[in-house]
Amino acid sequence: MNNKKVYILALGLTSILLLSGCNDDGKEKVKHEENKVVKVSKIEVVKNDNAQEIKVEKKVIDKNQSKSYYYDYNNIKSEYDPNAKPANENASVRVKPRTQLDANMHVRSPYEKVQISLLVGKLSKNFRIKCSACHDDYANGIIGPSLLSRDADYIYKKIDEFKSGVKSNPLMSDLIKKMSNEEIRTLADEIYIFNQEIKKMKEKK
Repeated sequence: MNNKKVYILALGLTSILLLSGCNDDGKEKVKHEENKVVKVSKIEVVKNDNAQEIKVEKKVIDKNQSKSYYYDYNNIKSEYDPNAKPANENASVRVKPRTQLDANMHVRSPYEKVQISLLVGKLSKNFRIKCSACHDDYANGIIGPSLLSRDADYIYKKIDEFKSGVKSNPLMSDLIKKMSNEEIRTLADEIYIFNQEIKKMKEKK
């Protein structure tokens, strides 16, 4: 009888210890969850001393790449200059170096660049196919000369010289040899009108 009581008592103590252990594990888990630190992303305020600066967020450099890149408003992939001047001390935003195209167009702000992009969107498919490869999407000149300051008669004359063989350029000749004089005149007028729109936009500043 006594052995039975001892057995029951031992069984009861074992059960209590097991329950206590489970309960302690639960408490430890809750305590661990409470001690977790939630990291909040740092919000950085950058003072804008110069509204005309074009600024872009610095991209984290991929280990698989040797260089970092940014995209400008025309979605053109451009090399990021790691030596660009920071907008403020320890900032994650840097002043984007002006490209040669920006310099030629005298683009002074992102807003102005968007305005130009809207005007570019109005240029004809014929211009994009025949001209943009060498003169850029807005006649600014990459391989070929800039057409921004030229009038319609000057542009027409230059195209006609390549078509007639007075001047030699294999690429130009292939692009315009099947164009009629009317098509060339329309293209020259289109570029001139675009130039005038750019001029008006600049004069409003």
